[in-house]
Amino acid sequence: MFLNDTHLRTQSTWVDQLLNWYDIHKRDFPWRRDISTYRTWICEVMSQQTTMAVVVPRFESFVKTLPTVKALAEASDDLLRELWAGLGYYARARNLRAGARYIVSECAGQFPNSFEAWLNVPGVGPYTASVISSICFNIPKGCVDGNVIRVIARLSACDSLELWSDAGRKAVQETVDACIAQNRPGDFNQAMMELGATVCQKQSPDCLHCPVQRHCLANQRAIIKGCPSNKPRKSFVDVDLTALHISGPFAQANAVHSAAHVANLLLVERGQGFLTGTVGFLLADSKQHIAVLGFLRDHPLVESCSLGSDSVNHTITHHHLDVKILNVVLKGVSISASERTLFLENLASSCAIPFSSPAWVSKTQAQQSVASSLDRKIWEKIS
Repeated sequence: MFLNDTHLRTQSTWVDQLLNWYDIHKRDFPWRRDISTYRTWICEVMSQQTTMAVVVPRFESFVKTLPTVKALAEASDDLLRELWAGLGYYARARNLRAGARYIVSECAGQFPNSFEAWLNVPGVGPYTASVISSICFNIPKGCVDGNVIRVIARLSACDSLELWSDAGRKAVQETVDACIAQNRPGDFNQAMMELGATVCQKQSPDCLHCPVQRHCLANQRAIIKGCPSNKPRKSFVDVDLTALHISGPFAQANAVHSAAHVANLLLVERGQGFLTGTVGFLLADSKQHIAVLGFLRDHPLVESCSLGSDSVNHTITHHHLDVKILNVVLKGVSISASERTLFLENLASSCAIPFSSPAWVSKTQAQQSVASSLDRKIWEKIS
């Protein structure tokens, strides 16, 4: 077996030392001060692929505005986007609401109280289910993330690349399940993740202050830096996109003075690509680019259509994005709302770009509305 964990399974001393260390050195987070199933669930989903420095203020605002699972289930798209702004990976917010609606409708508003039952909640996988069930229901189910894999690899002096495979993750899961503190499973899981995040770090492990140093085979053999082997990187894919900066001097519907006009910008809820479901600039991929140019340059409502001189570079989910900005200005204030609606419907159908909830907003509103890192980069270019 590539994972030599016999000493971990047969000795409980290291678990006691780990928990003693956690009791003294655990970081002060709002969800640890006031523990509830709802708060644990929210913080766990927010923390996925996001730093704690970003999560903490967003978490407090989120649970203050939506303090119950019923409130989350009833949250509007606009409110959900506003509360999730800056956290990225917006599908997580939609999955949270889908899970809340399931709990309200299928569980009578009562949270599932077992690992298996949590797996039935939309958007919840084994890791999230183990976090919630161990912390909130004292169920001895181990949590395995990158931090935990690294800690187990070093304790076991495992430098095998197989550790990053499905079989390797399964082996780590079995080790953690076998070693978990039966009387404090939630604290054990949090202690393992805390150790990996603050002491047993990937680049600069602080072995002198590690509570389980005596049990660490990698430390004894001076192979800490090689345990575990670097996770094989996924190759990046280059993607060309066009962001449509569409504007026009339309009269505001609620303008105080009839002659008050603003340079309204088009924002939409996107229906394709990396940022599906988020609000921002309309995006066209390389296959749609030519169709978009042809449609806009020949349309009678378009005053001008030109590519910006600068492009935006952005990386997301193993994709390198090169985003060109197409500046489109529609003709003056005489264009009616119905003409704009028809224009957008034809743009969507002619160029096969799915989107919904189009809104014409002022520059100030646009600056407040764009939330994703990509949209903010685009905004910086056009503003």
